[in-house]
Amino acid sequence: MPNSTGSSKDKTLDLLGLAYRAHKTVLGEQVLKQIRKVKLLILASDISVKSRERYMKKCYYYHIDSRSDFSSVELSQALGKENVKVIGIIDEGFKQTILKN
Repeated sequence: MPNSTGSSKDKTLDLLGLAYRAHKTVLGEQVLKQIRKVKLLILASDISVKSRERYMKKCYYYHIDSRSDFSSVELSQALGKENVKVIGIIDEGFKQTILKN
């Protein structure tokens, strides 16, 4: 559950974990395959320049909001998976809540 006493960054990471467990996310290369479903793209701050450009071009073309506030370690810990660099949020409600934080 989202931590109501933590920082905004912690709350957002908690929400990402919740969205993942609710099956409201796509990860990694699946984001590109399901790009039309994605409402918000979360990129790790330490993703390669080439990958960042590839994903940002898709965001621009499909008018998708994006954020790069977290490292891959933070994203991985939030989702309980290893080496997470890209998360696509496919639910409008989660998108709005995450963008408010």
